[in-house]
Amino acid sequence: MTLFLFALLAVCALVLYALISGKNLKGMAENSPSGDVQPNIVTDAQHIEAAIQAGIVGDSLTVSAIESGTYSGPLPEPRGDGGWLSIYDNLRILKIAGINHRQGISRYTGRVECALVPEPDNEFDPDAIKIVAEDRHHLGYIPSGQTEMVCWLTANEFPYRCTAFIEACEDENDGHKFFVGYVYIKRLD
Repeated sequence: MTLFLFALLAVCALVLYALISGKNLKGMAENSPSGDVQPNIVTDAQHIEAAIQAGIVGDSLTVSAIESGTYSGPLPEPRGDGGWLSIYDNLRILKIAGINHRQGISRYTGRVECALVPEPDNEFDPDAIKIVAEDRHHLGYIPSGQTEMVCWLTANEFPYRCTAFIEACEDENDGHKFFVGYVYIKRLD
């Protein structure tokens, strides 16, 4: 348990560093004045994402190696939706759908422990799965194209744990504020 808390604190420290230094947690590369993409920004984001994933699965050795700058293992690759592919076989990462339609979502930025709740009475999608925070606040939904995989996971009663990461963003063009969130579903072996 102490090791888990250490890993959790390490991940929180890395996330806080990224927020303070202005680095985007989801791997958005910045352009230099010459127009070249700066690869160290992406590498920093990949290391932060690797630390988040390692903290969720309880891999304190990877968290320590990332903190000390000695990590040479696999790095998560960005996906087309702004999320990351998992570097662990027992971890799935899905974008949270409908997050910007939820009232009070700004209270939930950062790491949020959550649960998956099937919603068979949903008028739009009987296969809908809600993502709810520990205090039962509705954060959003599992994307409709991914519900079959999540239903299989929950129906087969694999023990699992869900953690969401929610980030406040601002549109560069008009300053519109919005939220982006990802749920990390860890199968407990």
